Amino acid sequence: LPFYTKVDGITKETGKEKDSPLTRSFIAGGGAFGYKMDDIRVDVEGLYSQLTKDATVVYDNSAADSVAAFSGLVNVYYDIAIEDMPITPYVGVGVGAAYISNP
Repeated sequence: LPFYTKVDGITKETGKEKDSPLTRSFIAGGGAFGYKMDDIRVDVEGLYSQLTKDATVVYDNSAADSVAAFSGLVNVYYDIAIEDMPITPYVGVGVGAAYISNP
């Protein structure tokens, strides 16, 4: 199945990077922190990524020069303790949000 990314009139099909109007950026990263309390675990995660326009390929000058995404997640897990079981099953729930900056 093909996947597409669309930003302000720029459409990019994956697997065809040489024809893409977006340039790869090394400005990306994330981190996570977790804490365990008895049978409950909590983790918080933050991510940042940025794409910049490749001016040599873009045909529509109305496209933004760059796009940045900030996102965060909070997850809570409950470990289901079952005696004499070599693994620990768990259930979890999480919520996340993202902010897309398109100057």
